[in-house]
Amino acid sequence: MARQRLLGSILSKGGAQVLRNFQSFVQGTRLEYVSYTSPRNQMQAPPIVVMHDLNLSLESWRQVAVNLSQVGLRQVITVDARNHGLSPYITGHSPMHLAADVEALMSHQRLNKIVALGHGMGGRAMMTLALTQPQLVERVILVDITPAPVPSNFYLTRQVFEMMLQVAPSIPSNLSLSEGRTFILPLFQDVVHDASELARIIYNLRKMQDNTFGWAVNPQAVLSSWGEMMINYEATLGGLRPYMGEVLLIAGSQSEFVTTTSIAVMQRYFPNTVVQILDAGHCVYEDQPEQFVELVVEFTQTCLVC
Repeated sequence: MARQRLLGSILSKGGAQVLRNFQSFVQGTRLEYVSYTSPRNQMQAPPIVVMHDLNLSLESWRQVAVNLSQVGLRQVITVDARNHGLSPYITGHSPMHLAADVEALMSHQRLNKIVALGHGMGGRAMMTLALTQPQLVERVILVDITPAPVPSNFYLTRQVFEMMLQVAPSIPSNLSLSEGRTFILPLFQDVVHDASELARIIYNLRKMQDNTFGWAVNPQAVLSSWGEMMINYEATLGGLRPYMGEVLLIAGSQSEFVTTTSIAVMQRYFPNTVVQILDAGHCVYEDQPEQFVELVVEFTQTCLVC
């Protein structure tokens, strides 16, 4: 049987009830997740399950998840993808692996359907889930991602993950975590020029129990599936029928991830897609949180299976 270990207690954040759990599944996939509920939620409606982008974690969705559960009618469940955050390091990091993890979480929580919401990497996991297991997905919300290839300037991110593998072992073990982060800052500044992205990388550094340094993300696993996840994702969808449910694509006008060309690719697999473009970068929900919540609440206002 699957076992469950409670990491925290039920907390109250601005009226939203937050339950933090760590799940271990029979097939070996374990996911950290946080559940957000409020009195106005219709618990019979499929919840919104959120998976974050590459190099992030469920913590980046905390405030938006609280607001969604308070303003909207749905329970919200945010998930740490495998090899990220507090979920463990696991071999394999393809979109199919990540989609299977969400399916396992649904099985353990006895969820028949979900609203599948994903940002970047998480969006590709949710696309894969919808295309391979459409009966599990009431509708889909994608944040600044399509099945089309990622922008060419994103390939630099692969270099960052390669650096992460090399840098962590070079940090002197006698340094504290804050000192370790200061130590690696100039190394990444030469490569990463976006301040927010640089901050995310530095924050991901962790001090391990044996006093060595590591990361809150598993660079080796990410790199092993880089082609499937980032470059040739559409090739993994060969032979799959289009998902005929409703899809909302929320894109950032300052991002290069969603273009006229990529929307055309999107329509081949998700023909019932509505596109909303906000004045934002790739992390749309951080740049325009109020507008983002408004769009998601409106899109999920009615329950198709209740």
